[in-house]
Parts: sequence; C-alpha cells; structure tokens
Amino acid sequence: MHPVLPRRDEPLPVDAIRDLLGIVRSAYEAERRGGASRAELARIERVGKLLHNALSLAGSAPGTMGHRAAWEQAEEGARRVADLVDTLTPAEPIVQAAVGRVWGTRATRQAR
Repeated sequence: MHPVLPRRDEPLPVDAIRDLLGIVRSAYEAERRGGASRAELARIERVGKLLHNALSLAGSAPGTMGHRAAWEQAEEGARRVADLVDTLTPAEPIVQAAVGRVWGTRATRQAR
C-alpha cells in the first residue's frame, strides 16, 4: 500500500524553480571547468533533472497527480540545490559560468 501524499493545490513557483535551475546549470559548468569528477557532475545533473521535471509538469492542473509530482520534484530539487553549496563555496565561478552561457566565449575574454 502506498502512503497518501498531501494535496498541493497552490500554484507552483515556476519563476523560482527556473532561478534554481539556472543556478544549477551554472554550478555544473563551473564545476566542469574546474575539473570536477564525473560523479560530482552526475550529482549536479540529477538535481537539474528534478527541477527540469518540475517545470515540465508545471502546467498540470491543481489537484492532479501531475501537479503533485511537480511539487515533489521542485521541493526535492530545492533541497538538493542547498546541498550543492555551503558557505565556503565561492560564487564567482558560478557567476562567470552563467555569464559565459549568455555571452559565449566572449565572456571569458572580457572578464579578464
């Protein structure tokens, strides 16, 4: 028997989920540039997939399984984003990676 999950009828915070996904994408790029292991990159990728899944389900009507699943994916993704960083994680590489995603290779040259 499966446990009954609480009903979540409030709207999904889509903008906040997009913001977190952007942070995760930038963190992935920063770690990749920094020579992170495949295991660490896979860990970051799993967090991104949770947030991506939540966004994919965001159009589900309140009270449906899709809406509930979107909330579950969003909440789990948010918890895991918090686990990716700590107070000692410098933001500069993450910001540079985000800028690089917008500007392409020009960002790296202009930042120097």
